[in-house]
Amino acid sequence: MANIPMVVAEGGRGGVLCGRQAVAAMLEQPSRAAGSFLHLLGIPGANVLGADPHRLLEAAVEPLGRIGRRDSAVCLAAPGYLDDTALTAAAKAVESAGWKVRVAAPSALALWAAARSQASAPTGIVCECDDRALTLTVVEEHGSWVRVGCSRVLRPLALPAWRKAIVSGMADAVIRECRRDPRATPGLDGALSRQAMRWLDEDSPPPRSATLELAAAEWSVKLPVTREMTTRWCAPLLRSLQAAVSELQALWPVKALVLGSTANLPGVALLAEALHENWLGPLDANGPLLAQLDWLEALGRDKASAGLWREAPLPEAMAGSAGRCLP
Repeated sequence: MANIPMVVAEGGRGGVLCGRQAVAAMLEQPSRAAGSFLHLLGIPGANVLGADPHRLLEAAVEPLGRIGRRDSAVCLAAPGYLDDTALTAAAKAVESAGWKVRVAAPSALALWAAARSQASAPTGIVCECDDRALTLTVVEEHGSWVRVGCSRVLRPLALPAWRKAIVSGMADAVIRECRRDPRATPGLDGALSRQAMRWLDEDSPPPRSATLELAAAEWSVKLPVTREMTTRWCAPLLRSLQAAVSELQALWPVKALVLGSTANLPGVALLAEALHENWLGPLDANGPLLAQLDWLEALGRDKASAGLWREAPLPEAMAGSAGRCLP
């Protein structure tokens, strides 16, 4: 049930930092960290931070060894922007780290399976976001099966864009308050980024308000920041997301929007409510994750076929089903 960010950073003495430690390092020194490398898996000669992306993924999943048995088969749920080559390379990297991957599938299928325990619909859009891109995946149900219809990968709406919008908004608020640009003061860039991350935590809803506190040698400031302010700062991103969802709605009979943790991005839940009456965010902190894990565990049972999946049985049809996987 671990949620480990796919972020790596340079550590001391040639080591590699992963997970939350890597995120903290990225906020302080972005040039020494990478939160976007999965798409480079399987590309000959690809290099990130002086290392093969395959090795970086091995390092990123290493912490999972402390919470699970490596001799058991696992199912790999990956972002929708990974093609079959990258998904196969990701499975190989995870196996190189000591795990046996039985099934690899787009994470949108797992999220859709989890959402069905709270809201059922035959067709919908699953929205996911990481440091590489915001991905909109159309999923369709046919009988007892669900499959990926299409995916829209929006790189300008990746997590760094939301973080940058909030940092810029906070900096402008400080300038209006005391005519000082905190980005011009060494060390405060990282402080702004850390403050911005409290509004982008995928594990918990953002606060209704928080206090921005910054201090330099000759000045200091304390300002309130509200959820409404962050939504306003991210308005251009929300307009782009609205346009992309509307385009898909015009092409597909969308009956539901599944946001998952992206519902915590500023203004996204409000936008979803305006776009579709049937939308689902993280209503329960553990429920959707547990449902995803149950579904993935069922995929990995002996009766399911191993391989890469682009369609899979729905939870209620899981018993005794054989998978339709790519060769």
